[in-house]
This record gives sequence, structure tokens and C-alpha cells, in this order.
Amino acid sequence: MNLPTHIQNAVNHGLLEVNEAGQVISCKKDEVETIMGIARVVEKIQPTTIAQSDDTTDQEAIVLCRVLNAPSGVARELWSQLRIAFGVSHDQGVPSSLWSNPAFRALGIEVDRTYLGQHETQLISRDSLIRNYSEPNNQNKIVEPIEFKQVVANLTAEGAMAAYGNEESEWAVALDLLRKARVRAIYNDTLQAIEQAQKADTKLEKQIEFQQGNAKNSTDILFGVDGKPGLLDKIMDGREAVQPISTGIPSMDLDMEGGVYPAGAEFTGGRLFTLAARTGVGKTILAAQAAVGLAKGGLKVGFISAELDEDEIWTRIWSCATRTFNKNNAWASVGDIKQPGPGKAQEIAHRVSEACSKLQECGGELMVEAPWGADVESVVNILRSMKAKNPEMRAAIIDHFHALSRHKGAPTSEAAMMEDRAYKLMTVAKELGIDLIVLAQMNRVGMDIASSKQAPGLDQIRGTDAISHVSHAVWIVRRAPGGDDQPSNRELEFWHSKTRGRQAVWNGNSMRGTRHFIEVSKLEMDYAHSGVQSDNTPNLVN
Repeated sequence: MNLPTHIQNAVNHGLLEVNEAGQVISCKKDEVETIMGIARVVEKIQPTTIAQSDDTTDQEAIVLCRVLNAPSGVARELWSQLRIAFGVSHDQGVPSSLWSNPAFRALGIEVDRTYLGQHETQLISRDSLIRNYSEPNNQNKIVEPIEFKQVVANLTAEGAMAAYGNEESEWAVALDLLRKARVRAIYNDTLQAIEQAQKADTKLEKQIEFQQGNAKNSTDILFGVDGKPGLLDKIMDGREAVQPISTGIPSMDLDMEGGVYPAGAEFTGGRLFTLAARTGVGKTILAAQAAVGLAKGGLKVGFISAELDEDEIWTRIWSCATRTFNKNNAWASVGDIKQPGPGKAQEIAHRVSEACSKLQECGGELMVEAPWGADVESVVNILRSMKAKNPEMRAAIIDHFHALSRHKGAPTSEAAMMEDRAYKLMTVAKELGIDLIVLAQMNRVGMDIASSKQAPGLDQIRGTDAISHVSHAVWIVRRAPGGDDQPSNRELEFWHSKTRGRQAVWNGNSMRGTRHFIEVSKLEMDYAHSGVQSDNTPNLVN
């Protein structure tokens, strides 16, 4: 068995002893660790020849070997890490140019197709990959099935991974080197495209326009272009309207044109919504209600909290879920879930389990992460990871905008930094095709109880109004003046401070706009069960 260069060097210098099978059976530990570290940097990260820098066969083998030898669940997680490292979109395949030889390319494509659910079985294993590749109707046979089977056997042989060293450290190095190789390939392809464009006497601006997308004029929009249907075609098709999924809060749905659209709908999301309130009013509770409502409609929903830990978020979500799915004598309050009374633990656990089962029956799913001290870059990466693992994710909630840390390279000015943060969130929403609901804090004016006599303004969002500029809709929530201040029975004003689209509701067959703009709605909160008790939003349509 051929050993990696840095391993062979260590053997030649007497630092390692290797048997005939290529397995390390003894070593001088301290010296070897030093030699391996130096050799990896010198010979791998900074190769001395062009041939070495272009050869990533070892790294490809490490990736495939680690994935094939891992349990199916772990294999999917590892493959997800590879896709994220290469910036592959949730609906795209790993570039076939990543693999340097046909056998690896065939295997890489099969693993990726299995990961994306293009086979009946989604199990990433030796047997399933060989079986899928050998199917007579498989049109992606790059090599003969017998060669495919042999490369799989080699990579899953006992001790195959050990020949490359520690699987954890080698995995990270392999991803890094493959990513760099991919960047070099893209750079070279770009240079070649530019060169070809210049040879054809085509302006460079045209080439850039081609790579970044072409603007369409009114004729293109109406009649279509490049074989794609235009607006008139869609109107004439008269396709049936798709019902959006409700958040469970009619006031919120009103400015979302009914809610969030499911996967497969023509509308692909990419909107950003801002919900602002002072501390203690109930932003997180409204967010939990929206997340549970969307999941009840069968959607996959992400929830990222930069302020509370995961247990706090899940407690609110499950309390809300019991109120949403269970009979009213089988709810579980936030307090009961945190600290069940004497003899009540089993009963509370049963109520939560019942709500969880009903949520799963709906096909919805909730994903929660609580990265303490996260900045906007971390949040963006978490959203990309969630989308890569759950391609059908349609919405996510960020709690909250002002709790995020200053990101690397942020402008010195606080307002400019928050503006940069807002645009990054808007960009990732469009990139992933998801609707983002971002919670935000109010400034002192917004928190002043005297201001409750007047309609709140967008300038009352703390620090910057940039978040409101990029938002499809902005909601400002505050306690209703003169209302009952008891947390169990508190009334809130839900102000529709901005909506970029129309206010509309689903009338059973299609979306219909409201007769008049609704400026404010009233919500009665059930804080004990982390939800909205009643919503008086009028259902007035044209």
C-alpha cells in the first residue's frame, strides 16, 4: 500500500514502523507528531511543485473513506460538512470536477445523489451505493460497475482509514485542501472564459453579465425568454393558487400575504420581517407561537437564539405546542415543564410527548440552535447548515437582532455595523429562499410609556432603521394602555408599522386584499403557555 508522503518520510527516518498492510504498529510519539505537523504544512499546504499542488487524490480518498466507513447518520453529517465547505446550495450537487479520477467521481456522485434523496434509499452505505450504481436504469455510470465495486471495497477495507492517519485531523486538512483546489479551479476557469471572450472580441462586461445574470426587459417578463414562460403564460395557465402556511397569528399573517409558502410553490420566499418590542413584552413568545404554527402546517422551521439557551427556547416551544395540539386540560405551562410539581412529572412529560407526536404527524419540524455570543456571520453559517441538512426549510427566526456580537470587519460606527448586519441577513434570506423573522429591541423613545398615546415609528427600533428598510414588513408590539398588567391576561397592541406588499388573507380559494389598511391589531397573550390566546385582526377582504 502506498503511504502518504509525510508518513513515508517518517518511516524512512525510523520514526515509524509499518507492517506489510501499511498499518503503523509503533512510533516515537513526540517526534512523529512534530514531523507530521511540519511535513503536512510543507508538503501539503505549501507544495514545492505544481504537480503536487494539483494532486488531491489523497484528500479525495480520505473524504470518501471516512464517509463510507461511518454509520449512515454520521456519514450524512460528514457529507453535509463537505457540501457546506464548498458552498454548495441545498438544491445543487457537489461539482463533479472535485474528483480527480473517474472512479472517485462516480462514487462521489452516487453519495451526493443518495444524500439529496434521488434514490429510493437514503442510506449512505457500501451495499446501498453499489446496488444503486448497478441498477440497469442508472444513467450516471462513469465507470463499469465492477470497477465501482472495487474502489468501494478498497476504501472500506479494514485499516484503510488508518493508513492516512488520525481520521479527525486528516478530515479537516482534506476539506481545507480540497476547498483550496476548488478555488484554484474556479479561478482558472474564469481566466479561461475571459480569454475566450476576448478572443471572440466580446466585451468583458458581457462576460461578467453572463456569469452574474442578465436583466430582463418588459417584453421578456410578459412573453418569456429562453424557453421559460412569461407572465402572460402563467396567467393563461390559470394554475391553482397555493395556500400559504399560517403562523397561527392572524395579525402576523396579514402582512405576510397569508404566511409562509410551502416547498414547491412558485413563490420561493426570501423575505425578511422584523418584530420589535421592549424587553418583557413577549417577542420570544410570539416567535415561538409563529414557529409552532408554521411547523403545524408541515414546514421545517429554524430558530436561532443569541440570547437564551436551547433549554429556554425548547421549553417555550413545547409549552406552546401543548396549547396548539392538545385539549385544553392537557396543556403544560412553561413553569410546569421547568419544574413539575410533586407527582406531576410523568403527567407533564406525557402532555409534551403527546404534542410532539401530533407535530410529527403534521410533517413539520423545528430546529433550534443557541450559539451564545454569536455574530451575524455565525448566524448566516448556521442558516446555511440548516438549509443544507433540510433542503425544504422555508422559514427561520432570529432572536434577536441586537443580541448579536460585533462581527469581524464591522464598521466602527454602531449604526453602520447594524446596517451591515441587516443587509447580511437580507442577503442570506434571498440566497436560501427562506423567510426570516428577526426580533429586535426598541430604543428609549419606543419604551417610553408616554409614547403609547401615539402610533410608534420605525425610528423607535434601537440603533438603526436599516433593519426596517430591508424588511418586507415591520411589526412594533407594546402593551395596550390601561390594560390588565397581569402576565396571564395581558393585552398587546400589534402595530403594522410597515408592509412592502399588500395586506391580504386567504379566503378559502385564493389570497384577497383587505378593504382598508389595518393599522393596529390587539392580541391577548397567554404567557403561562407561551402563546397568543386571542387575536382580533378583522377578516375583511375585497
